[in-house]
Amino acid sequence: MLRTLTVQNLVVVRHVDIEFGPGLTVMSGETGAGKSILIEALGLALGERADSRLVRAGDARATVTAVFDLARLPALKALLAEHEIDSGDECVVRRIVLRDGGSRAFINASPVPVQLLHELGARLVDIHSQHANQQMMKRDVQRELLDAYGGHAAALATVAAACQRWRDARERLRALERAGQDRDRIELVRYQYEELVAAKVEAEEIAKLESEHRRLANGAANLEQLAGLRALLGDDEDGALARLRAAEGRARTLAKRSDESAGLLDTLAQAVVFTGEALGEVERLEAAVEIDPSRLARLDDRIAALHALARKHQLAMGDLPTLLQRLADELAAFEQGASARAALDAELAEALAAWQAAAATLTKARRAAVKKMDKEITARVRELGLPHASFSVALTPTGEDAPQPHGSERVEFTVATNPDQAPGPINKIASGGELSRIALAIQAATVSHAGIPVVVYDEVDTGIGGTTANIVGRTLRAVAAGCQVICITHSPQVASAGDAHVKVSKSVKDGVTETRLEALDEATREEEIARMLGAAKVTAASLGHARDLIAAATGRGAAKR
Repeated sequence: MLRTLTVQNLVVVRHVDIEFGPGLTVMSGETGAGKSILIEALGLALGERADSRLVRAGDARATVTAVFDLARLPALKALLAEHEIDSGDECVVRRIVLRDGGSRAFINASPVPVQLLHELGARLVDIHSQHANQQMMKRDVQRELLDAYGGHAAALATVAAACQRWRDARERLRALERAGQDRDRIELVRYQYEELVAAKVEAEEIAKLESEHRRLANGAANLEQLAGLRALLGDDEDGALARLRAAEGRARTLAKRSDESAGLLDTLAQAVVFTGEALGEVERLEAAVEIDPSRLARLDDRIAALHALARKHQLAMGDLPTLLQRLADELAAFEQGASARAALDAELAEALAAWQAAAATLTKARRAAVKKMDKEITARVRELGLPHASFSVALTPTGEDAPQPHGSERVEFTVATNPDQAPGPINKIASGGELSRIALAIQAATVSHAGIPVVVYDEVDTGIGGTTANIVGRTLRAVAAGCQVICITHSPQVASAGDAHVKVSKSVKDGVTETRLEALDEATREEEIARMLGAAKVTAASLGHARDLIAAATGRGAAKR
């Protein structure tokens, strides 16, 4: 429920702060007083497009603040909690429009994108005006109204889910078919895979190949180095081993004469042992060196071939095994395409059958809702001064071969305003005044099903008077039994039906125009309705007439004289 609306510096409004209660609130005033500006202000607060020209002359910004009670709206409280901007049962939305361009949006004092404000607003307030009536002429909107009226949310969700499943399966099948159609790619992958298999590009084999090549390629050079080491370490008179042995003998002789030389003798003895061991290792390595020119040539050829293969694929030789595995996986996917296609064909057929069943269930529910809706809206239209009119909802096949998320039929609202007239689309059959009344009848029949807590009517009674205006007032009160209704009106009969009455007035002082709002009490309300009845001057008779209207419209008892 909308609790308060505060408007500052918007067009001709300097400052307006108005409270709203439950039921039906009517707003009246002279033409041009600024009533519709308040509707525009509410639209701004709820995310409609901002225009810097709306800022009051001489001011830098315009601000609109609306406070809503969400106590009975758990879904909206959950939406705010999801964005971490919840504040209990109260929701404060604020929109600032800047004269130099742009705007800022806030929910519960937190800055938010206008898109979020618009999403919240669409679920909080339904504004009905001439533009809204035009929206009602769209088939998508008519389908949504029918489904809301019939309570088809669960059936629609099932249809949409089945449609999405079918679309997903179809897309995967198309992707598989696109892959299968690339025969050139299949042949290339197969050729490259077989070439790598023949080249034996396993990672372990390549590592061994490189190790053996290094060993054979360095054999002669290694032998030369080992021969030099053997000569240096050898046991002949110039070798290190022979010289160390001679040094050991002298140290032994010295040790017999000097106890301090014992350590030197031990060191030289160890050096002789270590040098002998090193010489033995050199001789072992010499014996192990392999000189095989023919084997080395074969290895050169093999490695050259692998390098050429790697260059062909623009990668390093060591990456050939990874390429082999990728090609194997791709080839396997191609070869499995036939079985995968069969599985997808079956899944697609199953998804289509599920959608057809869900769509048939929805169609059945829609037909049942159409019967009830036709009867109710026809009765409402006739009450609103079109006694020969008949309303009907036409369901026609979409003609689409593929499943659609909204079912298998189009929905169109039709009307005949005369008994000898064939039904046709509302916007082609009804005149302007008739369209307004038909729209009100549709809104009255569907508003309680839409789940919107606040409904605003902007001069829905245009072109209506007399008894029909009384019925409009009663219709609005009936709507207000299920939600909060705010109605801008020029009709005294409609104004008399309100639970609360706000007067909008405009004044000009020192060349400055300003709109004001006044919540009327019982006495001032009677005076305003007397004015709306056309009384040039409020008299006891005009006040009595106003009391009679209020009593008749609200059922609050006979008017006091």
